[in-house]
This record gives sequence, C-alpha cells and structure tokens, in this order.
Amino acid sequence: MTYSVVIVEDESEVARLLAEYLQRDDQFRVTAVVGDLAGGRALLERYQPDLLLLDVYLPDGSGLDLLAELRAAGHGCEVMMVTAASEVAALERALQLGAFDFLVKPVLLQRLDRALNTFMQRQRRLRQSPAITQSMADALFSRDAEGEPAAPASSGQARLPKGIDALTLSRVRAVLAKVPRDFLNAQEVGKRAGVSRSTARRYLEYLLQRHELEADQTYGSIGRPERRYRPLSRQDG
Repeated sequence: MTYSVVIVEDESEVARLLAEYLQRDDQFRVTAVVGDLAGGRALLERYQPDLLLLDVYLPDGSGLDLLAELRAAGHGCEVMMVTAASEVAALERALQLGAFDFLVKPVLLQRLDRALNTFMQRQRRLRQSPAITQSMADALFSRDAEGEPAAPASSGQARLPKGIDALTLSRVRAVLAKVPRDFLNAQEVGKRAGVSRSTARRYLEYLLQRHELEADQTYGSIGRPERRYRPLSRQDG
C-alpha cells in the first residue's frame, strides 16, 4: 500500500526535509508541496491525499482555517500539524478539528517516524476491520511509541527496551519466519510488517543484538552499503 501525501509548509528547508524523509520509504508518495494557504486550497481541490502535513502559520493565513474548511467539506484525509506555534490554543483547536498528531519545530525525525507509524497502523486497521470492536477502538486511540497498545510484561517475561513494543516485534519476527533463508533489508521488512523502514531497522538491530538474526552487508548500484537480515538457523545458533 502506497499513501499519497500533500505538504503545506512555508519554510522551504522544513518542507524539503519532510518530503525527502517521506520519499525514502516506498510506502509514501509526496504528491505536491506548497508554501501558502491559497496554494494549499488549490491543491486539495485537485488532490485527495491520504495524509496532509500542514503548518499552522502560513504567509496568507492559518493552516487551522484550512483544516476547518476540509472538515466542513467532508474531506477525510488524515492531518498532521507541523508548526513552531507554542500556544496551547493552537493545539486545542487542532485536536478539536481532528488532527491526529501535532509536531513542533524543529521536527525530530524520530518523532516524525513515530507519527508516520501511527498513521499507517490506523489506516491498516480501518481498512482491514469489517466492524468496530472495543479492542480496535482502543488501538486506534492509543498513543504509544508505535501506534500500538503496549503488551504488559508478565512476571516471567523480561521487559522490552524503550522503543520496542511486543506487538510490532511479533510482526517483524513473523515476516522473517516466512522466508527463513532469505536475506531482507529494512525496507522490505517494514513494507511487509506495516511499519516504516527506520522502525523496521530498529527492530532488526534489536533482534540482531539478541542473536536471533544474522546480517550481511551488500552494496547497491551507487555503492551505498545496505544491511540485510535473516533468522539464524538452529545449527547456526
């Protein structure tokens, strides 16, 4: 699944950072980038993106007004506010208008990655679930590091380190178990597990440290090193 994205951001460096980061992962396609409210209105009349990254303070008005217009028109795209605004009122209004996340500049890429994972988890649940259940609702409204409800550690189970949750870890292990003799890179694992490439890499490195995986370094067509992973066989372990 590839998600289309529109970015409305007046700071060119921030817009470039967001677009480049999103386009590193083939699960996101940046449809357009614009730097003002008028341009944002024109784009959203033309496109129906899955995700909108929207600044609050734009040269010709407030991104919150554009968000209000979208909701009044019934536009269902998910909206992530990206702003230097520090007023609590801006955050409150964004929440009231249905923004699913609010990133404060300077944007931390690790925090952006968490927000993108939350978006992908929500989309997958909404598209795959035939009916609403309480567990589905709880998961959609949860706010842990991966957009997943964290599984409590039992008395006989070691607590997972920060940034690693049990359900995402289980999905990554399941992806690897389906092709036990194939080396996969982080992007391939992330796409199959429904998380971003950087998140998949974090989980793969965790499993590597636990000696559950082996890694192989290869080089792409432009000489960039790429790490690939596969489960250790019982004979190797």
